[in-house]
Amino acid sequence: MKEVQEILSLAIPQPAMSDQLHLAEADTVAVPDCLEYHLQRYVYDRPLPVEDVAMVVYQPARRGQSAAIELRYCVAGSRYCKNPGCTDQVCAEKKKLQDDCHDKLPSIDMITVRFQPAFIQSLQKGNTSFSHFEFQSRKPFMKTIQPCTKSKAVLEEMVHHNYEGVLKNIFLQSKALELLLFSSDQFIQNDTDERYGCRFLTHMEDREKIEKARNILLEQLDAPVTIRELARRVAMNECYLKKGFKAMFGTTIYDYFQKERMEKAKGLLYEKGLSVSDVAIMMGYSCISHFSTAFKKHTGLKPCELLLR
Repeated sequence: MKEVQEILSLAIPQPAMSDQLHLAEADTVAVPDCLEYHLQRYVYDRPLPVEDVAMVVYQPARRGQSAAIELRYCVAGSRYCKNPGCTDQVCAEKKKLQDDCHDKLPSIDMITVRFQPAFIQSLQKGNTSFSHFEFQSRKPFMKTIQPCTKSKAVLEEMVHHNYEGVLKNIFLQSKALELLLFSSDQFIQNDTDERYGCRFLTHMEDREKIEKARNILLEQLDAPVTIRELARRVAMNECYLKKGFKAMFGTTIYDYFQKERMEKAKGLLYEKGLSVSDVAIMMGYSCISHFSTAFKKHTGLKPCELLLR
């Protein structure tokens, strides 16, 4: 599913690492005339650098349909037990064991809430516009945000509840509205341009260019590319590329590249057991001391200290 891969690539920037995920549970609930709720819970055996991320996706009204809003979340979840005898795959003895259960695995929860057009239309009654998301806009947009503490608390409640039937529908609807409210609050805190992660990012082709730029960076972590060259390769203005990249991924192009570069280096040192000099060369450094300085700035450790662990 394209939407899943899209947000997963933001939560786990290194594509190869997402192959370690195993689907542990899935749930889909359709609340009539209101929303669709999807949960996909993944577990993994080896440590993964997971970052909580959220996306707000807006589709404008078209062909007689009202506008629709979709909230997507990818957050680090609780630890789930592999023992099939445990209730809901959560260790039944968690409180007694105080997280000492060796069968438990860390998880990633991917949650999507798509509000039905009819429901959005009902929210607009008596108002000329839904100003928080500008539902009168004729262009679609997608904005990446960091889920706030309140949103993550609501997501945890949506994943772990004991309601069934009609009560489950009522519960999910109430929690989905809280998510919509908190997402709205985050939008209001920004000015108009920042609210949408740059106006030009309302165009899908521009977002695709920035995604392409990110993929180029990830494909050649051993060969730094200048922003000018990167802009040329994706056919985008340098200023737009820098501003759009930060809006979509929350960091500068250079900082993003360095972070991914050092994460890959850490894997080569810690998991592959390669020497510091070999890793420095593989990462495109001609001077080992420069590599060591960059590595320590990112990880807080010298490369040789990591090898000793």
